[in-house]
Amino acid sequence: MNERYFVSSHKHPVEVDIYADKSALVLVWLLREGVRRAEFSLREIASEIGVSVGLVQKVIGALVLKGLLQTKGVRTAKKFSFKKSKSLLESWLNNYSFNKKCKIRNYYSAFQEKSDLIDALSRSKFNKKVVLGLHSAAELHGYKNTNLNTLELYMLDPSDRFELEKILQLTPQERGYEVLLIEPYYKTWLSKATESGNIKISPILLTFLDLYHFPLRGQEQAEFISERNPELKQIYRGN
Repeated sequence: MNERYFVSSHKHPVEVDIYADKSALVLVWLLREGVRRAEFSLREIASEIGVSVGLVQKVIGALVLKGLLQTKGVRTAKKFSFKKSKSLLESWLNNYSFNKKCKIRNYYSAFQEKSDLIDALSRSKFNKKVVLGLHSAAELHGYKNTNLNTLELYMLDPSDRFELEKILQLTPQERGYEVLLIEPYYKTWLSKATESGNIKISPILLTFLDLYHFPLRGQEQAEFISERNPELKQIYRGN
């Protein structure tokens, strides 16, 4: 069967939400891998991140129309090159906001110290089912820039919330927080998170994106990371 790319459809490629959950995996690949390569194909991306060629086609098609990718060749021989990493990251920040996309619950904890919360979580069966995010992730990545001693957790399965409330001895509160439980927008990306110690930690790029629009000293922390983390510095140098 002959392969065909960029076939016509009822939905124009530019209308595709390239910042959606699974689409974000393509953006991450471009910012981390694509920017390092002279050229690449749709199938290379799909194979390396484990998504369909169709999804990659839609995202790449939209980015080409935005002027963020260069193309050469036709049909199955089509190749792409990517140099505008800073422009893509800025576009992502303009189209995604943690505050609007994630569901957040604020809590007070009966535990006195953050380390006690981490210990309780590490000893439970949920230590692989949550991911440290926001300021907690920034601290473990080695880029803490605030005096906050809060704990922010993404729940890979929101139905775990009630058990987590018991384990961490949480009491809901309307303003301020010691602990946040978060239903993440980028579930697919977070499911691939690596471990730090005995708990998973948000990737540095997602930590930056989520902090940037986070109301509690988030942008300050995000900019601190972008100035010091080699990966994010490389993205900014990409233009």
